[in-house]
Amino acid sequence: MLRSFDWRKSLRVAGLPLLLLLLAGGPAWAQDPAKPVGKLSKPKDAPYPAVAAGAGYRFAPLPAWVKPVPAAGNIPGPANAPAATGGARARRDRLVDVQIQLQAKDSHSFFRLHTQALDNSTLREVSEPQISFNPAYQTLVIHSASLLREGQRLDRLKSARIEILRREQQLEQQLIDGVRTALVVLSDVRVGDVVELAYTVEGENPIYGHRFATLLQLAADTPIDRLHLRVTAPPGRKLYSRGIGAELQPERLEEGGQQVLRVLREQVAPVLAEVGTPPWFKVYPALQISEYASWAELDQWAQALFTPEPGGTPATAQIVEQVAALRALGLPPEPTVAAALRFVQDEVRYFSASLGESSHRPKPASRTLAERLGDCKDKVMLLNALLGGLGFEARPTLVSMARNRGLANYLPAHDQFDHVISRVQVGEQVYFLDPTIANQGLTLQSRGYYPYGLGLVVGGARPGGEVALQSVMPPSFAEDSLSYRQDWDLHDLQQAPQLKTALIARGLAAERWRAGFANAGVDRIAQALAGAYLRQLPGLQALGQPELLDDRQSNQLELRMNFQNPGLGSYSRGGLELDLPAAELADLLLLPPEAQRRMPFMLAQTQTVERQLVLKAPRAFVGQPPPLQQVGDKHFRLSSRVELQEHKISISAKFERRSDEVLPADLEAFRERVAKARQIVGNRLRLNLLDSKALQGQFADSERWLAKFRKGQPDALFQILQQNEISRVAAGSVLPKLDPKSRWAAQLRVERAQANNHLGYFEHALNDAQAAIDSPAVGPNELGGAWEARGVALVGLGRPEQALQAFQTRAGLPDAGSAGNWLASTHYLLGDYALAEQALRQSLGNSNGAEREFSLLWLYFAAEQQGGGKGRAAIAPELASVDAGKWPGAMLHYLSGSLDRDALLRLARERPDQERLRLAEAYFYIGQQLAAQGRRAEAKPWFERTLDTQALPYREFTLAQWELRRGATP
Repeated sequence: MLRSFDWRKSLRVAGLPLLLLLLAGGPAWAQDPAKPVGKLSKPKDAPYPAVAAGAGYRFAPLPAWVKPVPAAGNIPGPANAPAATGGARARRDRLVDVQIQLQAKDSHSFFRLHTQALDNSTLREVSEPQISFNPAYQTLVIHSASLLREGQRLDRLKSARIEILRREQQLEQQLIDGVRTALVVLSDVRVGDVVELAYTVEGENPIYGHRFATLLQLAADTPIDRLHLRVTAPPGRKLYSRGIGAELQPERLEEGGQQVLRVLREQVAPVLAEVGTPPWFKVYPALQISEYASWAELDQWAQALFTPEPGGTPATAQIVEQVAALRALGLPPEPTVAAALRFVQDEVRYFSASLGESSHRPKPASRTLAERLGDCKDKVMLLNALLGGLGFEARPTLVSMARNRGLANYLPAHDQFDHVISRVQVGEQVYFLDPTIANQGLTLQSRGYYPYGLGLVVGGARPGGEVALQSVMPPSFAEDSLSYRQDWDLHDLQQAPQLKTALIARGLAAERWRAGFANAGVDRIAQALAGAYLRQLPGLQALGQPELLDDRQSNQLELRMNFQNPGLGSYSRGGLELDLPAAELADLLLLPPEAQRRMPFMLAQTQTVERQLVLKAPRAFVGQPPPLQQVGDKHFRLSSRVELQEHKISISAKFERRSDEVLPADLEAFRERVAKARQIVGNRLRLNLLDSKALQGQFADSERWLAKFRKGQPDALFQILQQNEISRVAAGSVLPKLDPKSRWAAQLRVERAQANNHLGYFEHALNDAQAAIDSPAVGPNELGGAWEARGVALVGLGRPEQALQAFQTRAGLPDAGSAGNWLASTHYLLGDYALAEQALRQSLGNSNGAEREFSLLWLYFAAEQQGGGKGRAAIAPELASVDAGKWPGAMLHYLSGSLDRDALLRLARERPDQERLRLAEAYFYIGQQLAAQGRRAEAKPWFERTLDTQALPYREFTLAQWELRRGATP
């Protein structure tokens, strides 16, 4: 790789990792206003610690050319330093002082850094600074290390432990650079101490030909009390400057015949990076300084690096042989170029040994070919040599992965590039080819193209001799697309639903997925994809092994997987409710976590993503599909279409990315569009399982049965009975179509059991509930409902002891719901009034609204049965929150004595549509109060009136039957 040498990286090479502004996470520093900077130099009577030969560093006094920081203004001292706020890390940089001296053929960089840990989270990095340098061309000189504590400076250099480490940070990426790290471990550093460190890195990479360029950061993610930047150079060196992300020009001075560029800033606020900021946006403001007057000058420097080796030597014989082998293929021009590219990509292993000048100077092409390994610049040299031999024009092109199109904001400088590719002319078509990418498509038309933004074509001056950055963007024919397909088979409900999925990637997307498969393996990635489906489709089970089909000629890759999902969806009232979320589109509709942003938000999704869901249903679809849905703006477009064809439904969605960033001013509108887009990507379907013609006869019988409950206009009671009768009949029609061991069958049996209970068919309800309980596929929700339905049926059949066991089991399951009231009322029927009260008080803690008020009604009776008058005392604390003018709260006020019987019955008859249901409740609780008071003979007529309402679905109707069966008199 052609390594970048911007200031941020030079600080990691020449200073602490994070240096100047903590871009890489290192320390920051501060100036003590009570002591002049110049006093930091070593006392003459205090010798430096001994340094072993070959240690890699040395000690020395402060260089004479280093200048004191100008007098400080009103800067808070360590004792009253405000804590970092607004998300900044708990560290404060009291001083960042960077001074660079340019000499005729060398440069020295001096760092004076004062850092303070504000709590224990940053104490280690402050007390263990790391200094990076490259011994191939640099020397580390340490001047001082001390602490400032309570106004006293404490020397720590003599006791410091200094270890030189070789830490090849990018070895996993096949890159070594020879950088060394000096780890300086200081003893007895405490929170609040100011660590003062001063050192110099002498030397520069000779590959730059003594041309200077750097980027000096002006802010960090921590507050900086004083920032001092100073560059000194001989008068003959022309230095250009530009503020990056800041309107700033350095102060220019002349001192002792030298030119000086200087920046002094105080109380610099922290800059907090935001998630998803694109590389072309400069997060931390900076000052760029460069000796290059134009891109043409930089081009001259680069041309010297990429000079082809002379032909006709023994070393280049292999190049000639390889050119001949490519020519012998007899291919047209574009396939010939593609063959040469494939050879360099796939046959020459990537490895970078960027030591000294080799950080930027490529190896001769013949050596790269002979060794069959090299980095980006080596591979470009080889590719260009092969293409040149074949008669094509191929030129190196410097690009920046870190800056992308943001290069346009910078001055010409050698430190702005970190990668090199090749610009190849084939007829009228220009291709930008990257020989470091492996396993690309085999043709120039099908391969993927990365948007590098801008680049400098080495030796590629435009007509007229102008040298400028050129656009390096994918050509119009380049493809970057993904297609997902889900095929669901539910035509036979006796079997578990089957799912076949396919992922098809083309162009750049195919190459990214191909690289992922090469690194992680097919099985691992298939498991990750299956996990993404499983998170939204619980119960999904993989069938067989994933199948990968890869065609590099067309640059298309396909992954196929098969699943089944016995627990898919849920049964409800004659149909299947399916929620088939578009997991494949979820990552496309991302939003930044910040409510407001100062920086752009990068959109890096695949250019085009399509998703098609095809479902084969057991019955033909009826009706018309909804119209085409679309949402989008200048950033993206999403459309969704539904098509029906007999037993098949097809839902297609297409996402198109139209921009690569969202500007802060557009973020609010973008959020609204994304929210709308998310609403149309989910797929909720209802599959009707009923044959209406076949059910006509059964529904006719049901209508005749329901007629006896109809009193004039259909009221709420009639509607409840009608709905439950429809559910009962529908369930009976659908159940034979299902696998009896399936979860759907268990859900249907629970629904039918509940309907039978509401209709008074308790024996049938008991059978269905027991069958659901015994089902191996019953889910937790269905199991709870089944136990509750069993208990209700047993109460209706006059078997409260067995019902109590069912309700106790239900109460121990999650989401007990209304089972608490049933459990309590069953205890009550059995005469266990204390246990009934205990169950009701537990139920009150998990209920609200009408359910809570019914719990209070039963609490009254349980307490009343344990002693006359206790019922009113039990509910008295709750009465203030119960509205006497609303149902069922009025019954509580009746029991407490604050509402008379006539007023209660008038309120029950207030709404004709609710009259029978409310009267059933009113009659029952009036009778229950009389029975609790020992007046059972008076209670009997009220229980009979409850039955006269014909309110079959209500608990009070069932319990009134029980009371009458066990006798209304003692």
